[in-house]
Amino acid sequence: MDREKTGGLIASARKERGLTQKELAAMLHVSDRAVSKWERGAGFPDVSLLEPLADALGVQVLDLLRGEETDTPEPEMTVRRAIVLLVRQTREKTRRRWGQILGGLIAALMVGFVLFAVLDRTGVFLRDVSLTVTAAVYTADGAPAGETTVTIDGTRKVVGEKSFFGQFAIACVEPTCQEEAMAHIRWDAMEVEGWQDIFYSRAGESLSLSVERMLYITENMQSFGLELEDGRIIATDPEYVPLLASEYYYSIRPVFGMHA
Repeated sequence: MDREKTGGLIASARKERGLTQKELAAMLHVSDRAVSKWERGAGFPDVSLLEPLADALGVQVLDLLRGEETDTPEPEMTVRRAIVLLVRQTREKTRRRWGQILGGLIAALMVGFVLFAVLDRTGVFLRDVSLTVTAAVYTADGAPAGETTVTIDGTRKVVGEKSFFGQFAIACVEPTCQEEAMAHIRWDAMEVEGWQDIFYSRAGESLSLSVERMLYITENMQSFGLELEDGRIIATDPEYVPLLASEYYYSIRPVFGMHA
């Protein structure tokens, strides 16, 4: 196929029909730039446009392919059927290609989920934590009332649903220091970003150990603040005190006193 010859045929046939490039483009649902490109020989109509283009210009499909009109009758219907088949095959190939791409993406996602589940089950995302942190004790009014230590010993999940499970023993709250009392701390608790909570359990049984459920704690667990049921506040940083004394839990991710 000679693009320049075909372009010249399109231009002459269009003018014979008294059509502008814009009018022809509208009939074919393409831009007038596309028509101009064909006529200049800078491009060739898509195979799916050959039949409607031939009808619009009053020429045969074979004329477009050859780039010139002939008086010899051609088996036009045979050519048109071939064009229809070619278009159908092209579209089918496109659908298959996109189907393969989509299938590949789905397969990759499934492999990713399975891999994540396997790694999660094997404990790759767990980090051991063993800390003894000094914290201040405040009255319900926010006045300093001494110090206490908090022993943290367990494992922290660092990917996915970030959480901690293990001992979180507050020296001045004797029930939390019992060996069987295990603390559960969650970041983004209850599926709310910026919420942290703590609750205790023993052999699958929930325990009420005089500690309010909501707390503020950094992910490295070196900085935290929580309130006891009697109103006292345990905090490593004084910035937590007004938050805990406000009787309103603010959805934040604390960074006070946080170390790398």
